[in-house]
Amino acid sequence: MILLVEDEAITRNAFADALRREGHQVIEAADGVQALSLVDNCRVDLVITDLVMPRLNGFELVGKIRSKWPHIPLLLISAYMSQERGSIILSGSAEFLHKPIDPPELVATVQRLLPNLH
Repeated sequence: MILLVEDEAITRNAFADALRREGHQVIEAADGVQALSLVDNCRVDLVITDLVMPRLNGFELVGKIRSKWPHIPLLLISAYMSQERGSIILSGSAEFLHKPIDPPELVATVQRLLPNLH
């Protein structure tokens, strides 16, 4: 199960549709608070999260997930941070994609992170 956390509904729907077309099961959250509730109640194999969101941003969400579920892989997405800066900040603890992201690029990254998950 993939948890997709993105506050922009159009982007969230496009990414979720692309992943579902490839056979992935996807649950969606519009912010970090909703995401924490979902990951607490579902078996999540991967979290894909935006960084800039209301209520609980992506960095705060990552911190909470890392402390409670350190085994869950993370893929961070943002238009507000360069790939280089994202990699430095995350120190290898998560993957990072810079928006805009084409759905095929997202799917390819997910398949690389979770090759046996469909």
